[in-house]
Amino acid sequence: MRKVIALGLVFLSGALLFKSGMNVYSSLSPSHIEIQRVAEFDRIEGKNCPLFFPKGQ
Repeated sequence: MRKVIALGLVFLSGALLFKSGMNVYSSLSPSHIEIQRVAEFDRIEGKNCPLFFPKGQ
């Protein structure tokens, strides 16, 4: 019985590892990569350092 449970856990972990690997591979395809946009920030002087916030917030 222990061997069957252990074998089931091995297959389950292998399937999950394969699925996560396929998700990483598909996320790296050029069709999913968005066009880079330039972000504009407002600089506000903080107490110890400057703070940067996106414009319009």
